[in-house]
Amino acid sequence: MQFAAKFASFFANVNEEEEELEYNDPMDQDLYTYIFSFMLEPEFHSNHDKTVRFRICQFVQYLLSAVPSDATMDGDLIDNATKVLLDRIQDKVPSVRAQAARSLSRLQQPGDKNCPVIEAYLFHMAADDNTSVRSAALSAISLTTKTLPEVIDRIRDISESVRKIAFQVLSQKVGIKALTSSQRLHLIKQGLLDGSEAVRNVVKKHLLQAWLLSFKGNILQLFKKLDVVGAFETCSDAIVAMFESSSMTDLVQGFLPLLNEEKLVEHDALVPEAVFYWSQLCNFLRSKGQDGENQVEDLLPTTFIFASYIEKYMTQYLLPFVERIESLREDFPQEEEDDKIEKEFVAEQLVKMAVKMDLSDDAGRRKLVEVLKTAYEQIDVLCFPCLTSPLAESLLKIDYHSANKTEEEHIALVANMISSAREGTSPAPTQDCLSEEQIVDCKLKIAKVSVKINEANEHLEEFITDKNFEEASKMQKVIDDLKEEKRELEEDLIPKPNDEVLSQVPEKDDAGTLIKCLKLMTELLSSIFLSRMSSKQRRRRSQVLGMNPTILQLLETLVLPSILIPAPEVRGEAVKCLATSCMFSVRLAAQHFPLFMKIAQADVYNVRVEAINAANDFLRIFGINNLVTGPMEENEVRLYSGASTVVLSKFMNMLEDEESEVREASACLLTRVLISHRILSSVVVSRLILLWYNPSTSEESKLLQHVNAFLDAFPYMSKAAHDCIEFAFLPTLRIFFNAPPSSPYASVDINNVSAFLVCITRPSIIEKADVSHLCDHDKKWLEEGSAHDNLAVMISNEVLSDPKSPHVNVLCRMLPMLELNIKLTDNLKSLIPLCDSMLEEVTDKAAIRHLKKFLSQVQLLIKNANIPTIYVEENETTEDGATAMDEQSVPEVKTPPPSENTKPSADLPSSKRKSRAKFIESPPLGDFNSIILNSPRVNLTRISTDEV
Repeated sequence: MQFAAKFASFFANVNEEEEELEYNDPMDQDLYTYIFSFMLEPEFHSNHDKTVRFRICQFVQYLLSAVPSDATMDGDLIDNATKVLLDRIQDKVPSVRAQAARSLSRLQQPGDKNCPVIEAYLFHMAADDNTSVRSAALSAISLTTKTLPEVIDRIRDISESVRKIAFQVLSQKVGIKALTSSQRLHLIKQGLLDGSEAVRNVVKKHLLQAWLLSFKGNILQLFKKLDVVGAFETCSDAIVAMFESSSMTDLVQGFLPLLNEEKLVEHDALVPEAVFYWSQLCNFLRSKGQDGENQVEDLLPTTFIFASYIEKYMTQYLLPFVERIESLREDFPQEEEDDKIEKEFVAEQLVKMAVKMDLSDDAGRRKLVEVLKTAYEQIDVLCFPCLTSPLAESLLKIDYHSANKTEEEHIALVANMISSAREGTSPAPTQDCLSEEQIVDCKLKIAKVSVKINEANEHLEEFITDKNFEEASKMQKVIDDLKEEKRELEEDLIPKPNDEVLSQVPEKDDAGTLIKCLKLMTELLSSIFLSRMSSKQRRRRSQVLGMNPTILQLLETLVLPSILIPAPEVRGEAVKCLATSCMFSVRLAAQHFPLFMKIAQADVYNVRVEAINAANDFLRIFGINNLVTGPMEENEVRLYSGASTVVLSKFMNMLEDEESEVREASACLLTRVLISHRILSSVVVSRLILLWYNPSTSEESKLLQHVNAFLDAFPYMSKAAHDCIEFAFLPTLRIFFNAPPSSPYASVDINNVSAFLVCITRPSIIEKADVSHLCDHDKKWLEEGSAHDNLAVMISNEVLSDPKSPHVNVLCRMLPMLELNIKLTDNLKSLIPLCDSMLEEVTDKAAIRHLKKFLSQVQLLIKNANIPTIYVEENETTEDGATAMDEQSVPEVKTPPPSENTKPSADLPSSKRKSRAKFIESPPLGDFNSIILNSPRVNLTRISTDEV
């Protein structure tokens, strides 16, 4: 076919200068036009045979590809070909649609905003249910300002192959300069975090390398096109991916031109991209072991030189901004603000690099501690808010882990720094100094007294030698008096401060000073807590030591008063500091837990987020029972069953908060508390699933990440977690069933939701799930049965409760998806009459097909299990005397009689009245131990609607 198309192209009239000829007889046409017209006849391209339709589209593609790209062809012929291929792209066979999409590639008109070919591509690229069709449309479409966003959207396609092709198309057809900064970062983030290794490799080896090639291999120039300051984590992932494709020697040699003789980047050239490149390269080489450490020596100077380097940068480039901001205040220009942010980022990276320097050099380490301490005291926290925490963290880390000091010494260091920071700005004036004559006279008196002390000591030794202890005692009193006289004379030489003026100088309580002190204390508490938790021995020692008295005093004098400060920045930092201190003691956490709950509901959003994060840590570490010792409010006790329900209800209400940060923090709390199994609630699980499918949350990526991590791990962790999903199954579906047209849930595909719920409760998937990093995954409980065994009965009764429901097809569709346990013979036998009842009452044809398939599966399981089948006739009395025609019997339906291990016919379904499964209430929300002990396997029984 390719040869025929190429041969015909030699006869094509592709010269623009030639006159157009009119052919009355088809035989007068050139061979190319004749074959092309022949292929477009309806009897061929609309043939009933799918192979013919496929080959017609394929041959048309070869014909179009055989002529040059600048060829001029007959307009009517092209229009006819476009029409035919647009018909074939709607074909019912996916392979024909995919081939038609490839054939339309040269018929696009990118300059036409209403080009039908591009419109068809956009539709099939996003909406076609076949992966090959979406891939073909994606590969063939021309990239314009209209189609580029649609192509970028395909990097989140459900199919791995489509995502892979999307990145290949973007790397081959789109340069980095044609993308906006946000689009570049979006591509990097989605590509490097993709779950498929093949997609990640395409991003690393094609997309990033194509971008780097456009800058001739200059990494520094490439990252100037990315926002290293605002998107630090994404850029870090990108540069590490680039480093992995090169050897360590090449990486070092590529960076050496940026260094001077002292192995430092000149301050004038120290832009954010340069320090980012420098820092990331050093970290990457260190991650490669000893060989990388040896390479790092070529990129960094000694610790002492690097400390001086940081000191010079702080003095010359950072501190002048404080004076300029104070002088300009509100008129500070935007260019200056951008420059300040860049300088702050550079200083932050230098400080982080300093922590990983060789701290075995004692002189260099002392110099580094001195520089960081001075910088922390001089930096204005309101001017440089992002630099204060790294400075405090680095200072404490260097001093704590490298100086071999005790915990008390570090606490004293921080206490002194806090005390020094809060002192008054002006020192107290001193008294008038003594004159020279008075000083000389005072020194002479001191000398005379010293002589007398020496003589008295000699006499004392003589008395002791002669054993004249009475005289020795008297002489000792004389010596003590002389020493006291000498001390008073020496104090007269020292200028004394004016106590009256000193008492008038108050402590600093401005926002900047308080934030600086609170950040320093927070970093101290964090380092102590992590150090104590690093081993079991230290944890035991921590329980014995408790809280240091100095820290308790700082909590009373600094932290708690700061929570009442009007400035929200101070309150937020105070809440964070108080939360960190409460990690040391459950008593302290329980004491302040009500305060955190109030702040989480009634403060500005940033303070509320800190309080929610604190509650998150408390609930996971200490448990709700240790935090809430009594009811919080009387009306809440009447409404809810326990303290855990009260707490969870508050945070579930925050999922509807108007501030996105509060919603994200609340979702993080709920997911992590459930994963830790401190609290288990099917209501919360249902709410999180609804949040995952809610279209209004599609733009909240951080919130969805928390829910995604939860759904990836929680269903497979334990039997209690599995039961939570089971209890949330039908209530979640009912919310989607009953959603009004104005609800965002009305646009959700319910079949997708039901398939997802069945999937996360599937025993075969639970067996393969790897959650060993979160818990000990003991899967023996699956032998007793899974949620699918109970769901089969629950879904069946839900169908029978309303067989005419528009959603009955969704319910019936789930039944064949269930994995039933062949060992639960009673459950399998009870499903036969349920299926018979549903087949009698359900009228939906699609639902009936699903029911018949499910019935055949159940019958096959019964056959394989060798369960004897004995039928009970109408009005037949069973072994225990129960009658089949009583209130609970099933008339006109033959059912297997009870065996030794089965219940009488009273448990069998009734076809005369609608029955539904008894919905098991979720277990009471309490501590994890009580839930585990009180959660045996639930035997679902069917009861009447009136009883429900």
